[in-house]
Amino acid sequence: QVCIILLSLFYTTTLFASGIWRDSFQSLTEIGRGTLRVFIWEVYDLTLLSETNSFSWQNRFVLEFDYKLELKKDEVIEASIKEMRHQRSVNNQALAKWQKYLERGIEPVEQGTRAAVEWLPEGKIAFHYDDQAPVIIDDELFARSFISIWLGRETSKPELRAALLGRGQ
Repeated sequence: QVCIILLSLFYTTTLFASGIWRDSFQSLTEIGRGTLRVFIWEVYDLTLLSETNSFSWQNRFVLEFDYKLELKKDEVIEASIKEMRHQRSVNNQALAKWQKYLERGIEPVEQGTRAAVEWLPEGKIAFHYDDQAPVIIDDELFARSFISIWLGRETSKPELRAALLGRGQ
């Protein structure tokens, strides 16, 4: 009987965690969307949602991912660090610290996994994955650098950035 109660509690908590982050994004406005392609593969579809009709670091916003491929956690972390390394404001000391944040926030994904990265204007970032409670990192420089992988002027994917910012595809 205790086992059944624990299973039902786990199941209820899992359903609650999976639905709550998507529900909280329903009030946000879609700014733009695009697809990350690497060579011939579509890696994920990406949507930028915001409290306003345009992107601003002053407002809460969300990058929502719909994964098209299976990716291992270490692959995602490695790619993230590689992309952040291109930013002028990033140094090796910061990257060493941020790798620990990425270890906490990044999860392996399968095709069909939905995930999101949420910017909170007080300088925090929240990582959301299907069926999991969010992981919140309170480090504004990390949060800005991570999100700048897609939205920063120094991004390696300027066409994707333009699409996310609603400037055409």
